[in-house]
Amino acid sequence: MTDRNSVSRRRFLKSAGGAAAAVAIAGCSSQNQDGNTTGGGETTSGSGGNESGGNESTSGEGGSGEVDPDATLQYINSSVTTFDPVASTDEASNHVITNIHQTLTHYPQGTTQTESLLASDYSVSDDGLTYTFTLNDATHHNGDTVTASDVVYSWERLAASSNSRRSSFLLDVLGVEHETTTTNEDGEEVEAYEPGTLAMEATSETELEIQLASQFGSALDMIAYSSFSVIPEGIVGDIEGYDGEMEYNQFATSNPVGCGPYQLEGWEQGTSVDITRFDDYYGGDVENGGVHWQIMEEADAIWTYAMERNADAFGIPTSKYDPSKISVERTDDAGRERGTYGEVRNGATLNYSAVSELVTYYLGFNMAAVEKPVRQAFAHAADRNLIVQEVFKNRGVPAYHLTPPAIYPGGKQGYDSHVEESYPYGAQGSQLDQARQLMEDAGYSQDNRAEVTFTMYEGSSAWGDVASIMRDQLASAHINMNIESAPFATLTQRGRQGNLEVYTLGWGADYPAPDNFLQLLNPPQTITSGDEAPISYLNWTSENGDAAQQATDAWQKVLENKGPSEEAQQARNEAYVTMEEANWEDVGFLNLYHSKGESFWYDEIDYEPPGAMGSSTAMENGITKRSQ
Repeated sequence: MTDRNSVSRRRFLKSAGGAAAAVAIAGCSSQNQDGNTTGGGETTSGSGGNESGGNESTSGEGGSGEVDPDATLQYINSSVTTFDPVASTDEASNHVITNIHQTLTHYPQGTTQTESLLASDYSVSDDGLTYTFTLNDATHHNGDTVTASDVVYSWERLAASSNSRRSSFLLDVLGVEHETTTTNEDGEEVEAYEPGTLAMEATSETELEIQLASQFGSALDMIAYSSFSVIPEGIVGDIEGYDGEMEYNQFATSNPVGCGPYQLEGWEQGTSVDITRFDDYYGGDVENGGVHWQIMEEADAIWTYAMERNADAFGIPTSKYDPSKISVERTDDAGRERGTYGEVRNGATLNYSAVSELVTYYLGFNMAAVEKPVRQAFAHAADRNLIVQEVFKNRGVPAYHLTPPAIYPGGKQGYDSHVEESYPYGAQGSQLDQARQLMEDAGYSQDNRAEVTFTMYEGSSAWGDVASIMRDQLASAHINMNIESAPFATLTQRGRQGNLEVYTLGWGADYPAPDNFLQLLNPPQTITSGDEAPISYLNWTSENGDAAQQATDAWQKVLENKGPSEEAQQARNEAYVTMEEANWEDVGFLNLYHSKGESFWYDEIDYEPPGAMGSSTAMENGITKRSQ
């Protein structure tokens, strides 16, 4: 597939992606405001949160007793939906998947620069289109040796399986060369991936080549996302050419064979997940016996569980959080504030870490169900400063863009300048008079009110407070807002089916670049009635948004300029801003806040808290726990 003489070989340590480097300079982190950890895909603020560690345990925050190599780490997680890497879109599932499965590269400790993982070496051709990877000597949990053919099979599933939810990450974002077929559906021509045409080749048992359609400066960052995990060839038969060694449901729920440091021990849906050490892990000794995640959604239950010392590390729900108990003692090399929190109600003083996250929380609108004047009235009514200060206790900053400040074109200064100069709905507080006038111009009145339903993530008292604030403000703008809650899995399922009106979700970075966020605003990928799984639930079309075509064209510009050159970066930056402004115009997402990642843990475990990519991208194999 490539001329070997044109390949320049490098030591495989860190990716050279400009976005990743910029974030590393700015400082980064993980975990949201209601205690739920973040990083990668859809996230909510409202669950108890699991605080995971990583590959090296060097925090040294104290504690006594001997290290117990067989100890089980005790964490809290929210609802897990699947252990199939290509089917997962939520961070709760990714917490577990990251420890069972392996990708070629990863974000160690949830930081923002990729390092090798399953790959031991790589090279890139001079034209930046051909990537050659050499694999580590690794073993799957079923005893099979990991081969390059496994990678080809795993990525083909990502592209072609009916269970895949992230095929666009491979076909469009990473842009592996492939063929498409055109079919007619309801009188429209639709292009779809032609199975078996990925430009990937296993050139030996341990080496494979991947051909991109165009240069992509964040390629190594993208393939660190859990959807690109490697599983044994033929383990399930949901793509052409494979009958499957087990039924799909068995793989996705009870026997997810991977090659990571842990194997699944058991999953009681809605209650707990347990993983145990895999002794043949190629990455070296696993420093603990396994991990137990208790599935919990309610703030009171989470806090009680943590205060009874049933969890070693956890997030503190906002309703239980007291900022006066924070004592920051130092800032580490990754820009994380380090110190203590407490005393808490059981008399303990917790270890503490905080750092800016690559996360945005928003209200999303099904634009086919909520008309534009109502969406714009929401934007006029939103008081982000009030929400961040009073509801989230300053555990974050107001959000006006979908792209977080650290990776916005021009950084935080560029972010702030664009908001000050161009945000059309007022950046200092509610504009209820404008919201009311907008609705009256659209024909609404006190006797003719709009009705919308706001669906939030079950168990989040903080988002319940946000909903109440918005409901009370919108009442004066002739809008009746009904509030309901649903489990995370139900909420996302309803979103994919187009059965939400207004909802709250968040997005944590899969790789640290604006396009990872702004893909959610590419109108064709927001349609819930299509064959492809939507990446967001906006149903944004020219019929319900004047700026839909503008956003579509801007995303195409991003795809056409993915290379590492300054010219391509400038073109992308312009397109990024265009997409943010298109969203401002049509209000598909009403961005509310960017969270600050805060980690809390007892002395009996040692770890470095996760970085900006979040704990769902960090493995637990380096965490030690002492006997008490």
